[in-house]
Amino acid sequence: MLCATAGWAQAPPANANPCQPQQQGLAVPPPAIQPVQPQESGAPALPVPQNQQLSKREKFKVFVRYTYSPYTFAGAGFNAGLAQATGGWHSYGGGMEGYGKRYGAALADTESGAFFGGFLFPVLLHEDPRYFRSTSQNTKPRIGYALSRVLVTRDVRGNRTPNLSLIMGVFASSGLANAYYPRENRGFGDTAARAGNGLLGTAEMNLLREFWPDISRKFRKHEPKRLQKLEQSPRIEKIEQMMIGPVAPPQCPPAESHPGKTSDH
Repeated sequence: MLCATAGWAQAPPANANPCQPQQQGLAVPPPAIQPVQPQESGAPALPVPQNQQLSKREKFKVFVRYTYSPYTFAGAGFNAGLAQATGGWHSYGGGMEGYGKRYGAALADTESGAFFGGFLFPVLLHEDPRYFRSTSQNTKPRIGYALSRVLVTRDVRGNRTPNLSLIMGVFASSGLANAYYPRENRGFGDTAARAGNGLLGTAEMNLLREFWPDISRKFRKHEPKRLQKLEQSPRIEKIEQMMIGPVAPPQCPPAESHPGKTSDH
């Protein structure tokens, strides 16, 4: 479904390319830190210093903000309901008591995944937990880029590196689940299956992170003005950021300056 959504979300028009000089506007100063790969550069959407490395405290703030996101609790509730409807975690039983146990397990999965993959391992391995959106204007390359971010990320210096934080975080969270899952849902096979589902879920979320600005722009184009004004509220934007997670919009390298010429960007 997300792949279809990504295909539906057309790329911005050519004049909206962030790497193309605009005829009107002011010159953009160069960022404080120049990443090696321009297509992976960007400034974070969450309130952390732009164009700078994330400190341990800032990574922790990103994790904490995700823990109380409405999406976190709503997602756990949906997963618990789906598990109960399909007979998952049978030993938890039925009724509200069974649903409560499933909800607690689903919420623990989400919170532990955010802790290991969004804070602990990024700090230990010196990696950036944010998703950096692509600067490409074509849909297919953006889909491939979003999916590849499951295996590739950036270190604190802006260089590409294997996304060990995510991979190790998913396996750590899946292994921790053996402490509270029913006995029949423990073991190496179940742990590996949960880790695979976690990586697949991250790939789907990356597609949403990559194309959400395009999708949102299309929806808001036809919305009533009152609803558009409501969605521009800082509270709504804050909830939206917490739902999608730490995302960095694309940012291009500074244009080369030529002696004797005046920039008209």
